[in-house]
Amino acid sequence: MSENTHPGGGDNLGPPFNNPERDTPIPSRPATPGADGGGSSGGGSRFKAWMGKKYEKGMARVERGVQKAERGVKSLLDRGKPKDEGGQDAGGSSSSKVRVIAMGTFKTALGIAVALVPEPFKGPAEALLKVVDVIEKVDSNKEEVGILKERCDLLGSSIVNVVKGKDTKFLSDDLRDSIGRLVAGIWDTLEATNKEKSTGFTAYVLAEDDVGVLKKANKKLDELLQCFWIENHIAGTIVLNDILATVQDQAGWMQGLSATLDKHFENSTLNQLRRIPGAAYDSQDVAAKVLPCFEGTRSTLLANVGRWMSGRVSDGHNPPLYVLDGIAGIGKSTVAITVAQRAAGINSLGATFFFSRDEDDRKKSAGFVHTIAYQLARYDASYGKAIAAAITSNPDALDKVLTQQFSLLVAKPLCLLLEQRATPLVLVFDALDECVEPDASAVLKLIIFSVSQLPNIKVFLTTRPELDLRSKYLGTKEAKVFHLQEIEDLIVEHDIALYVLESLSSAKIEATLGDSYNPHWQPTEEAKTKLVKMSGKLFIFASTALKFVLDKHRLNPKAQLNKLIMAHSQGTSQLSELDKLYVYILNSAKPSIDAEGWLNDYKKTVGGILVLQVPLCALVMEKLMDEEPYAVKTRLAHLHSILAPIGQGSTLTYRVHHKSFPDFVTGSLCPPEFKIIEEEQHLDLAKCCLGVINKQLKFNICQVPSQDQYQDLDDLLNEGLCTDHISKELEYALCYWANHLSRLSRMDSKIIALLEEFAKEHLMHWLEALACIKQLDIAHNALKEALAILVC
Repeated sequence: MSENTHPGGGDNLGPPFNNPERDTPIPSRPATPGADGGGSSGGGSRFKAWMGKKYEKGMARVERGVQKAERGVKSLLDRGKPKDEGGQDAGGSSSSKVRVIAMGTFKTALGIAVALVPEPFKGPAEALLKVVDVIEKVDSNKEEVGILKERCDLLGSSIVNVVKGKDTKFLSDDLRDSIGRLVAGIWDTLEATNKEKSTGFTAYVLAEDDVGVLKKANKKLDELLQCFWIENHIAGTIVLNDILATVQDQAGWMQGLSATLDKHFENSTLNQLRRIPGAAYDSQDVAAKVLPCFEGTRSTLLANVGRWMSGRVSDGHNPPLYVLDGIAGIGKSTVAITVAQRAAGINSLGATFFFSRDEDDRKKSAGFVHTIAYQLARYDASYGKAIAAAITSNPDALDKVLTQQFSLLVAKPLCLLLEQRATPLVLVFDALDECVEPDASAVLKLIIFSVSQLPNIKVFLTTRPELDLRSKYLGTKEAKVFHLQEIEDLIVEHDIALYVLESLSSAKIEATLGDSYNPHWQPTEEAKTKLVKMSGKLFIFASTALKFVLDKHRLNPKAQLNKLIMAHSQGTSQLSELDKLYVYILNSAKPSIDAEGWLNDYKKTVGGILVLQVPLCALVMEKLMDEEPYAVKTRLAHLHSILAPIGQGSTLTYRVHHKSFPDFVTGSLCPPEFKIIEEEQHLDLAKCCLGVINKQLKFNICQVPSQDQYQDLDDLLNEGLCTDHISKELEYALCYWANHLSRLSRMDSKIIALLEEFAKEHLMHWLEALACIKQLDIAHNALKEALAILVC
């Protein structure tokens, strides 16, 4: 199914194109009534008599301008046509490479539009060609006429920029429609001005009458420009910096896309917001796991998102919420981070929150509103002052329930400020399904009924179509919903093919494998085509398969690719394509000698990574689990395609490449030898945590001098209390031993003995150490969880 025809929301074609009376092309018409010898009123003829020769000269310039534009555009389009042996046009295609160096006039842009845009938009382009020349050439010092000329040049530059250097026959339908909508919007603006003056717009400009009407037209042209820029910047078809380079007052134009450029407002009050830094789209945690869309892919989907984002919320085709749902591995987070990056590039990104079930603070709703409020405060100085004032006047708001937090910290202080925006402010929330229930449903309810109701706010949300969530967003008119798996197969195959071909190019392989790569080897077209077919609609399949092929430890891409294709062709199981890929990678990593020992190590290491409450670097993980140095690195050497290493040396950390892998290895379809039982891993980690606590914890572990032991702890911390004696593995154990314990349905004698030692020897030491690392508030819940499992 085409990405821009989903029934969850229509295309944003704007008013003349959802009106059946305007479905036919607008015919080419004279610039002023009576110019063709006719007309329904005498206004044009009276004006003609008054203007005399000046009018005749103006109309002559119009016709010359049209002819000149047509010749220029024809020359422009013909410049890249193939030639026959005699040097003549070979013919066959009117589309060729457009090489524009520095033109950008509105006439040329309109000529390009006439040649490119679909039929409904040709009429406005042809009609505008008869008006533009007069606008450009009128002799006037009047400020608003000058602004109108500048807007026309800038509009023209914008149109030319999106086709510059491209083969016009390959321009997408979305881009052609976008140019057509811009041209039609300009025509409607000038046509409305024309209706206010019976003499017609061209004659009106020559007469330089009524500055108020011109100001109105210029304001509308500004709005059209901003919408066109946002739409095509998000779609990836225009680089806004290329356009802004032609504008003298760049800051002023950028401010038209946002309330302000000041992002540096500082206020200590805002530090009371318990934000989650790792939830931001550009945080190290997110950037390490999620990459933006590969250049040239997802173009239709992103164009659809760009149209939604640039349209006004009041338009029935542009609800405030856009939900992108889809199955695991299909690329939702990749789209989310691309939208966030591009919205940030035009200063239209207000806040982001990327949920993750691998991070304890990102799988709950507790920090959601605080994080959004903090990011909005940093986005705009005036927003920051308003939110800080709200905290000062009502500090209890920080601890209210979710809806009251949002109302008091965001909605009330920002409502009036958001109304003043010229364009929408975008919020991006990713992977809501990774938030635990009932928190996920509470967040979705907040988004639908509170967040998206703010003025000039657009919310982009991704999620798996889980039943509890799906029933809520499908049942609201506030959301435009697109099911990512319903993209037409040909579109996805084209996108994945681009990604595979680029990744398996000589330059990319050499960059990945270095000197060990044999540049004489190239994957065959047949092999690359098979890899694309194997991927289906799942970008994660292609990504994981390419990581396997370009494994830096095996250093044999030819053999890896052939093995993968052969294994796929011989596969007969009922597993999904992605699950079969995971099984093959695990089998490839399993050694032929001492396979049983490797499997035990695999379950302990990979299982530990999957159930850790927060990521730990390999060095700390080894100490926590009482393993030999480099044990983790050695065991995972051939699993980098599914467990991505981040950092190096003492900071080397392993993270799951995609959440579909833990789903598989903990699910019922995983082969028993690779299956990971989460409760067994929690039991092992609970023992490890209690073992570290009983071994390392002691009274006055931070070695506070005896004369300071009765001093207030806050004073000690402010004076720089040294916590170096609390190791990283001990810090993890102090905070999370009870979390692992609470996941158990049974306990063996060893963990009971560890608990007895902890309770008798180290309970008070544990509370003291928690206070030193500022985590004392977790003690109550930890003891509650431990007592609950002991009672059971």
